[in-house]
Amino acid sequence: MKIKIFNREICVCALQSSAEMRENMMNRKGISGLLVMDIATMAVLYLMPDSWGDWQVKKLLIIFMAVAAVVLVVLLSGKKEKETHVQVTSIDPVSQMNPVQYLTKGGSVCAGSDGRYHVTFLLKDDTRLILSLSGKQAGTLETGMSGTLVHNGSVFISFTPK
Repeated sequence: MKIKIFNREICVCALQSSAEMRENMMNRKGISGLLVMDIATMAVLYLMPDSWGDWQVKKLLIIFMAVAAVVLVVLLSGKKEKETHVQVTSIDPVSQMNPVQYLTKGGSVCAGSDGRYHVTFLLKDDTRLILSLSGKQAGTLETGMSGTLVHNGSVFISFTPK
């Protein structure tokens, strides 16, 4: 059984094979490196003293570098993943507050509660995906629900029950 955990401090991705993970990370590192170089180049161009006649070239280069930075940020942001036939298997409180006061006797989360919850989703290929949700997001879910999960990497977007 594979497990995929997302939290603000921890990101363990066991859904992909190790070769795919290495390739994905190298690709992201390469894009991140390009973004850093692009921003540094823009800063150097901006701080360079203007000489008569080349200020227009400098402006064009800065505009080009800014457009390139936007494209690189879009590439790094990733895209939404839509998982069908997903089941909610557990909802666990993880906040510093007293979690007992926010759970009903059936184990579901009270809708207006604050705090964070780790919600475990079972994907159709028997992979477990654990996402960190707010009390408001987790309040709409119950253990055993089935439906469609939409997320962007570690960010929960929505869950539509069947």
